[in-house]
Amino acid sequence: MSEIISLAGGLRLAYQYIPHIHSVSLGVFVKVGSGNEVAEDNGIAHYTEHVLFKGTEKRTAFDIVREMDSLGANMNAYTSKEMTAFYFQCVDDVTEQCAEILSDILLHSVFPPEELEKERGVVLEEIGMVADQPDDLSQDLCSAAFWGEYPYGRTILGEAENVKRFSSEDIHAFVDRHYVTRNIVVSIAGNISREEAISLTERYFRFPDRPVEKRSFVLPTTFGGKVNAEYKDIEQANLTLAFPSLPIVDDRTYAISAMSVVLGGGMSSLLFQEIRERLGLVYSVYDYSSLYEKAGAHCIYLGTNPKNLEKAVRAVKKCVDDFAARGLDDEALYRAKMQVKSGLILGGESSMSLMRAQGRAALIKNEIFDLDERIAIVDNLTKQQIDDVIRTIFLTKQIGVGYVGKDPRFDLTEIYQ
Repeated sequence: MSEIISLAGGLRLAYQYIPHIHSVSLGVFVKVGSGNEVAEDNGIAHYTEHVLFKGTEKRTAFDIVREMDSLGANMNAYTSKEMTAFYFQCVDDVTEQCAEILSDILLHSVFPPEELEKERGVVLEEIGMVADQPDDLSQDLCSAAFWGEYPYGRTILGEAENVKRFSSEDIHAFVDRHYVTRNIVVSIAGNISREEAISLTERYFRFPDRPVEKRSFVLPTTFGGKVNAEYKDIEQANLTLAFPSLPIVDDRTYAISAMSVVLGGGMSSLLFQEIRERLGLVYSVYDYSSLYEKAGAHCIYLGTNPKNLEKAVRAVKKCVDDFAARGLDDEALYRAKMQVKSGLILGGESSMSLMRAQGRAALIKNEIFDLDERIAIVDNLTKQQIDDVIRTIFLTKQIGVGYVGKDPRFDLTEIYQ
């Protein structure tokens, strides 16, 4: 079982000892993402994640990757709506060297102007790539339609015009505001003792002990009721629907995971079997959850031939309505619980998966990641609990719609009327 250890200045260490392996995974989780941004600085969290790897007071960008490669370590980072994470996985006997490199990146980056310009081009290419991927674009459009002006509706990559003007001074100011002790969790899992993990964290990850600057956003009382469409002369119609769900801190999130398995989580799911296999209306159809600290959305994506779009949408609506009315049968309940439990158990056999899970739990919920407790929660899920979240999510007209494709032959607003 993991534990959360409180260190000086409010820094938290999420730690789990795994003695039977020869690796260590370490991550630094910062509680800032695109969900903390206003429109004018949308994209700065993600851009900062990129440019932190572009040189420190003693290392060039090439030195960073060369040294990590020479240690046989894997290092990466990501930005989400509510956090930014930097992490590595290595053989246990080079953990300290890798930790020193990561701490140098996070605490001593200098953001050279020439490197910022090069990385600006990289991020702009990433933004352009998403614009050319209609499934991803439909999901971004749906998010904006569902959340409106609330920051959860903004893209993680940000607006191109914002990225073009972010300066070294902007990045320094952003890091100074958010990369502070009380806004950070260090997560370590693997073959490293508790004493070594504490010593390593205290030695290398000495972030400034300043108050966290937080912005206050008013969560909407209603969601959706809007279509965001981008018409393109492409061969496939891409549609994403978003329904109001629950915040990630809600105890019912495992019931949502089980529900999702049955509805759209694989080739045996209701959506796949009905919309693709029986009716032959789509190539791809699935569901996914976007759960955040204050609220959540449950989404369904489908890709189809434009001539089949109306039939496919109506078939999805009927499938969802029938699902909400009928709920789960015993076979579906068993299958859902087994798949969710299997995901937990298989993830628990990887130091990287455990490190990330316990880091997120500590950062967002200030909660210990106890794998056995989570497995027990899944084992004890009842049909009634899952049926309740199905109806909570889908018996609504607060639907956001994102569409990318040729001009459809029917009014997309009919979806939520």
